Amino acid sequence: MARPLKESLDYFPLDIDFDQDDKLIVPLAKFGMEGLGVIVKLMGEVYRKGYFYPWTEREHYVFSNRVNVDINRVKEIVNDCIKWGFFNQKVFDAEGVLTSKGFQKRFIEAAKRRKSITIIDDYLLIDPAEECKKVSHDITIVNADGNIVNVYINPDKCNNPSAQIPQSKVKESKVKESKEIEKKELPPESLPPSGDAPSHDPKKGKGSKEKPKYDEDNPYYKMASYFKTKVDEMAKAEGLMHLTAKTNLQTWANDFRLLVEVDKQEDKNLIRKVMDWVVTDSFWKSNVLSASKFRDQFPKLVLEMRRPKQGKKYSGTSEKTKIDVVPSVTDGHHVSDEEMAEMMEFARQMSGKPDA
Repeated sequence: MARPLKESLDYFPLDIDFDQDDKLIVPLAKFGMEGLGVIVKLMGEVYRKGYFYPWTEREHYVFSNRVNVDINRVKEIVNDCIKWGFFNQKVFDAEGVLTSKGFQKRFIEAAKRRKSITIIDDYLLIDPAEECKKVSHDITIVNADGNIVNVYINPDKCNNPSAQIPQSKVKESKVKESKEIEKKELPPESLPPSGDAPSHDPKKGKGSKEKPKYDEDNPYYKMASYFKTKVDEMAKAEGLMHLTAKTNLQTWANDFRLLVEVDKQEDKNLIRKVMDWVVTDSFWKSNVLSASKFRDQFPKLVLEMRRPKQGKKYSGTSEKTKIDVVPSVTDGHHVSDEEMAEMMEFARQMSGKPDA
């Protein structure tokens, strides 16, 4: 959306002897410093709108409240300004707005570097054909509905490129220079390989294009369909169907194409073995439920599938060898009753205790 054109001024010129204007002599003599303050504030409101100020009943109350002056006194000051020509009588009577030829001239002078200056036809008091000679671009006259009535272009500048504003010329030069640098730095676009689809990678963001479409006979679509069937069977058995309900086979097919063409995993038999294995593994079956996840984890999945069962990282069981601290009584030589009696006798002799 284009930024709206600015109509107001950020500040306005105020000559040091503006109070000597013939049109203000009577109002200032009549209302003194109070009148001077109200008139300066009115000028601010005019330039806030650009070159006019709608003087409606609502504005009577809003303005008087803003300047903290009685509303009747404000009306008297405004009426005197209209009466003595500080504001144009005809435009006020016809349109109810405060403006003048001087306000419009000063507005055009302050806004002359803008791309376009717009003035409402019903409020027009200046000669736009003459004033357009002072501006950089044009003066557009519109009606009350905002429709263009006429456009006045500076005849000295409309066909003279060298007469553009210096700032605009510098900005245009920088933009042109920036575009030339971008063309030099960017490598030429490579043509996509012949086949079902271009081998760009959507993960790369700005360089990506619209995803290709795959028909049902496409090998990548078949891979996606096969893996979808395996995942659905597992999900149904595990109660995880809600996690695979919104599968997009076109997206899955594109992920498998990227796995083969971009990641260079070209062994399709290995890919199928991993598909069959991953939906049976106690850990991975609930963590790989899409083709994109399958692609991201593929190298790790291959390693896990090929790992010996007793050494599987996620098996959850320990294969430590059992070591008996005390030998079993059934192991080794069997001791007879006679031998046991002799050993007991020998033990008593060694302890020095008499026979019981």
